[in-house]
Amino acid sequence: MTTDGWDAEEIDPTHRDEWVNGSGISPEITELNLQSLSGPQALEAITSKRLESAGGHGQQYATGEVAKVLNRYEHLDAGGWWCSATGDSGCLKPNTPRKNDKGDLIKYENPLGVPCGVFQLQMPDETYWPERERNCSETIVITEGAKKAAALLSCGIPAIAVAGIWNGTPKDDRDQHCLHPDLMRWAGHRIVICFDYSDKARGRRNVSKAALRLAHQLYANGSPWVGTAHCKGPEKGIDDLLVAHGHAAVHQLIASAQKVDVQRELEDRKEPERIRQAANKFLDCDDEAERAAFRSRFCSNKRINIKDFSSVVNEQLALRHPLQKLESRPLTPDELDAEPVNDARTFFDQLLTERWSTLIGGNRGSTKTILTLQLMVALMKQRSPDVIGLRPEATGLRVLYVCSDAMAERIRDYLTQMGCWRDPEVRKGIRIWGNSHTQRKWTISDLDGLEKQMEEFKPNVVVIDSLKGALGPLLEDISRPIIRHHMDAVHDIVLRSAALLWIHHANKIGKIADNEALQEAPDMVYLLEKEQNELVSLKPIKCRGGEGIRRQYQLQGDFLWPELTEQKKTSDISKVNSDVMEYVRKQNQHDIKPSIRTVTEGLPQHSAEAIKSSIKRLRGKEWLLGKPDPKDLRSCLLEVAPKFFDTPSPPVKGAWPIKNGP
Repeated sequence: MTTDGWDAEEIDPTHRDEWVNGSGISPEITELNLQSLSGPQALEAITSKRLESAGGHGQQYATGEVAKVLNRYEHLDAGGWWCSATGDSGCLKPNTPRKNDKGDLIKYENPLGVPCGVFQLQMPDETYWPERERNCSETIVITEGAKKAAALLSCGIPAIAVAGIWNGTPKDDRDQHCLHPDLMRWAGHRIVICFDYSDKARGRRNVSKAALRLAHQLYANGSPWVGTAHCKGPEKGIDDLLVAHGHAAVHQLIASAQKVDVQRELEDRKEPERIRQAANKFLDCDDEAERAAFRSRFCSNKRINIKDFSSVVNEQLALRHPLQKLESRPLTPDELDAEPVNDARTFFDQLLTERWSTLIGGNRGSTKTILTLQLMVALMKQRSPDVIGLRPEATGLRVLYVCSDAMAERIRDYLTQMGCWRDPEVRKGIRIWGNSHTQRKWTISDLDGLEKQMEEFKPNVVVIDSLKGALGPLLEDISRPIIRHHMDAVHDIVLRSAALLWIHHANKIGKIADNEALQEAPDMVYLLEKEQNELVSLKPIKCRGGEGIRRQYQLQGDFLWPELTEQKKTSDISKVNSDVMEYVRKQNQHDIKPSIRTVTEGLPQHSAEAIKSSIKRLRGKEWLLGKPDPKDLRSCLLEVAPKFFDTPSPPVKGAWPIKNGP
């Protein structure tokens, strides 16, 4: 857009000071190229083309689209400075810039619906640019932004500017990158590309890529030589360098330009991509031995240090889980409701542990999370059920649910399907801490964050779903002492005031975890198994402080709601052993050879399975009887066929009645 139709106004002193003193631009070039616009003029410069195409006769009728544009650019009411580019383009710097969705200030605005032009600024000598265009031996600098070009021109260096680093190579009708039409006239010259410095690695990579793309198009259109002389920092732009160090420093930087070898650059850029592809193949390997072999083979063939390869692996892993860079804190139910709606990520295999320290493991589909949520809801809803050794001291408990694998939205979906999400007691009693669209997951290294949540929310129960997700890369090839150290550190924080439940993976043979150290820290370890008939069994496999609790659940409905079935009688194995030994001794004293069925009927307070297990455990342990008794007929008892469990048999004659229990 040209500003010919606007009433000429005096340049705002603040704007003139920014150019002359802030960027080292000569007063003459400033007067020729800088304009101060009022609010209506600024709005017209940016929106006029878009409003014309929106219909409604521009701004006469506030259609929905027109209103949207005007609301977006209402900050232009405060005015700003303007510099024209080729065509109808240019740039406006508002006095009060707006913020984007990420909260970053947008310092410059370009006209809507207008292709970005090239800044070929006006010079006091009208023959300046025609002479430069005819003299192909003269070097032309391509930079970004009007002020940068003005600063170089003030140093006597011919310079033109693009609106941004990528704007020198827009796409054509075939969706292919090409040289900007307004740069074509300079393609026969020797070119130096001078872009700004970025203090971020990603920014520096973008500058390098944009310069390479522009150099490639300049070479393709006849440029004999293209080099780069980007600002090296700490000064961000060439105008900052001019103000800080003077004309000589600017000339020295441009003179130090290094030629761009496009072919070599392209080949060099392929190598990191090959390493990234290999890193992703490494991550996709399921077997650890296969991973190690692949890494060793690739690093050896490419002569890459394993440490460098591992750093690329970590970068790719972070890209797969970008939420790790977000703020880490739990969400209230109201905050979670405000989260953007999207499909939740699938669960990983998990394992459940609990405070005293109970650890429950199960394979995929064994309903570990569903069962845990059911128990947590029961605790929050003013009931105190039998909860796998948790032994709550009060009802209406508070639960901090830490999702280290699953999206927080997945837990919300489960609670919604359970009909509990809108329950006031549940919404008051739960905090969900995990992957979401605005929060990153918790890892076991974030002990400070965990301690902060324990102090602020004061939960009665902490659920970590799952231990594998919380440990992350630490779980791979890590020593048992280090695993134990991390788990004990969490115990030290949580067990001061709350119960702790973990979820982790159990493999097909019933082994709870990939690393045996994961079973050392908890006091109680359980295995959750799903059977073919939709029964889920919970059985203890390690009980440091008690007998453990056996439970069986029947899965009902599409959501697999676990309902507690009639429980089988459990037995204290030490009591079973002593009762079996006493019964057998008394039968032996009367020269009776009791069968297993006879022992089972004689000890009705114990299950047949417990009695059979006891007899097998006692085999060969004659020291339990004191001195060997020649009349001890246990060996005959142990040789009785198991068929006595399955088929009824007549009572053994002479069985001596033994009274056991009340």
